[in-house]
Amino acid sequence: MKIKQSIGLRGKLSIIFAAAVLGLAAVLTFLTSNYLGGVINEEYGHRASIMASFLEANLTAPGGGISSPHVQTEIDALKKQNTELQKISLYAPNANGEVVVVASTDRSLLGGLAEADDSLPISTDQSTMVDEGASGNDGAPGEENAQGNGGTLELLAPLHDETGKPVASVGIYLDGATRDGLVRTQQIYLAVVTNLALLALLAVLYFSLNRMFIHPIKELTHSTLNIGQPDWSPPAATKRRDEVGSLALAFDQIAGSLTARDEEVKILLDASVAVSSALHVDKILQILCERIASSKMVSYCRISLLDRSGKSLVVKAASPTREISEWDKGIGHRIDLSLARHHSQVIASGKPTVLKKSGQLSVSGNEEEWEWALTPDTRSALLMPLVSKDNTIGVVTLGEVRHWERTPFTAKKIEFYQTLMNQAAVAIENAKLYEKTEWHVRELSAMHNMSLAFTSTLDYQEVISVVAQRVGSLIGAQYASVLLPDEHNRYLNIVASYNLSAEYVWTINKKRRIPVGVGPVGKAFTSHKPVVTENVYSDADYGLWKHIASVQGYSSQVALPLMAKGLSIGVICIYFSDPRHLRDDEIDLLVTSANEAAIAIDNARIYENLQDAFVGTIRSLAETIDAKDTYTRGHSERVSLYAEAIARSLGLQGEELQTIRYAGYLHDVGKIGIPDSILSKPGKLTIEEFRVIKKHPVLSERILKPVSFPFPVQSLVRHHHERYDGNGYPDNLSGEEIPLGARILFVADAYEAMTSDRPYRKALSTETALDELRNNVTTQFDPRVVAAFQRIIKTEAPADRKIRMGA
Repeated sequence: MKIKQSIGLRGKLSIIFAAAVLGLAAVLTFLTSNYLGGVINEEYGHRASIMASFLEANLTAPGGGISSPHVQTEIDALKKQNTELQKISLYAPNANGEVVVVASTDRSLLGGLAEADDSLPISTDQSTMVDEGASGNDGAPGEENAQGNGGTLELLAPLHDETGKPVASVGIYLDGATRDGLVRTQQIYLAVVTNLALLALLAVLYFSLNRMFIHPIKELTHSTLNIGQPDWSPPAATKRRDEVGSLALAFDQIAGSLTARDEEVKILLDASVAVSSALHVDKILQILCERIASSKMVSYCRISLLDRSGKSLVVKAASPTREISEWDKGIGHRIDLSLARHHSQVIASGKPTVLKKSGQLSVSGNEEEWEWALTPDTRSALLMPLVSKDNTIGVVTLGEVRHWERTPFTAKKIEFYQTLMNQAAVAIENAKLYEKTEWHVRELSAMHNMSLAFTSTLDYQEVISVVAQRVGSLIGAQYASVLLPDEHNRYLNIVASYNLSAEYVWTINKKRRIPVGVGPVGKAFTSHKPVVTENVYSDADYGLWKHIASVQGYSSQVALPLMAKGLSIGVICIYFSDPRHLRDDEIDLLVTSANEAAIAIDNARIYENLQDAFVGTIRSLAETIDAKDTYTRGHSERVSLYAEAIARSLGLQGEELQTIRYAGYLHDVGKIGIPDSILSKPGKLTIEEFRVIKKHPVLSERILKPVSFPFPVQSLVRHHHERYDGNGYPDNLSGEEIPLGARILFVADAYEAMTSDRPYRKALSTETALDELRNNVTTQFDPRVVAAFQRIIKTEAPADRKIRMGA
């Protein structure tokens, strides 16, 4: 910002000096003129007096009186010798007592009466000078004027006799123009000299005042306008030892204070914007450290927070402002408050304290606290409480390695830092609320996703694998495993894992087995409580497994019991590459997840048992059907196995695979309603008998309809004799209208029938049966299903023989 000035100090000073010089020049010129006029007049008067004395000595007659002829001669000669003389006249009284002109260089005046002024010297015995003006002559005298006006200057002087009595007077008339010219010449000369001297004095005074006052003031103004700019520097006048120097020094101190305040305000604003944009406590603390460090007001900053127990401080953020020997941020380091008396006092009192180093130890402190909180080079430090909601949650340590004769932490600095801490405390509290909300959302989302994953399948092995993967990745673990007890309940074996190597799993299950009740995992199983091992290499209970932990590459482990119906059914372990200190909310989330996982595993195990029972019942039913005919014994099971193999080859899985498996077992259940005479007839069936046989798919659907199967088995059973060209039964479906499972069953049923003995023929060979299938694609069978089955039979011929022998 620039100040607009109509006339600056230099201009005003110039005007004052100019006015003073002009006034002084006028006064000096006036006085000099008068003085010179007076001096020149005195000189003229002196010369006239000399002439009068000469005339007095040479013109007075012996015994008194004037010798007229002699006088006339003398005055004529005198006039010739002095060119500036206009005339000389002598005045003396006659016999009648009248004063008349007795001699004169102007012959016309002889004998005439003298003017009254011309006779005054006779009566007064005094000389007088009269400036008669331009009209001159012997007229009435004008006013006495030292300078004159260019007329005639008359000098009247008495002439004395031998006794000293005035007997006559002489009038000497001079040319005033000559005198006036001389006066003017001297006046001009003296005015020029005087004014030049005054101008020189003015210049000296101007530049002196400019140097002494105007330049320092201008420099102060420039410094004032540029406070806070990068190129700002203190005014040079601070080195002066006068009032201006004192003013500049006071200004420099004010500027320094303003600069410091400006820097503090910038730090506060910068820190406010930065911490307000952060949403996590650790990030806010690191930003706060970096902003304090960037101010260069201290050597470094550390922020420590109380742990959950409230008995230790843990370094959460640190930042140096310059190179410090042996500097270590120490993030993650902790110290027991019982060993840190000064920190304990700050936390208890909620007030800052300043420490100074004396030798190797702080004043009334201890070496361990000094080395933990500060550095070997630190000379002084400020410990400040970090307060949130009236509770001290940590300590901010500001260290200074520079040597200060006075404390580097003045009351103003402490006040500034405390303001910064209060500002940060608000952001920290908001961040805590955000983290808490974020954690709850994440927790709910994670639990929802895990519940979906756990309920997405009822396959026991698949559930266990999902448990290992989901819980392991829940809070960023690198590895996870699910361990279940063996049949004798003596050891815990890994049954599923996430990212663990096969070598590690084999070692745990075979060489370094985990006994129930032994080690962190075994104790978690028996105690029904989570066991956290923050460092597996320093934990005595983990001694047996340290080596394989180092090979696998993890440092921390959490063992969570899988609790179902109040009983421990196993343990889920999660592993971290680096030492990890879990928060309470993280452990709670893991425990909740483990409980959900346990329920899912238990349900899957129950379902597996029910499924086994269900499959057993179905197999018994299929065997009952097959038992009606010794030639078809084992037919349903073989069809089920063939159909399942085809389905797997085509990429089916889950419920679709289960549906095909059960449909294979039950596809001929409707033959219960077919007379044995027809089923066991050794010869060719009549048209009516074949019409009865064609009813068995519908009978199968009707028999299975009341059963609440978890899969659409009935549809596959009804349509397993539909032909690809639409000439099948019972509904004459064709192509893609036929369910894929039914098309698979048709191929499996036909192949099994062709390769089995029947009352009316011997079993066909595998190649013959496959040729028959290939010859009837697009008419009876789906080409894609036949191709898949052909690949299975050719690549898994031993498996085919095993199926038939097992049946």
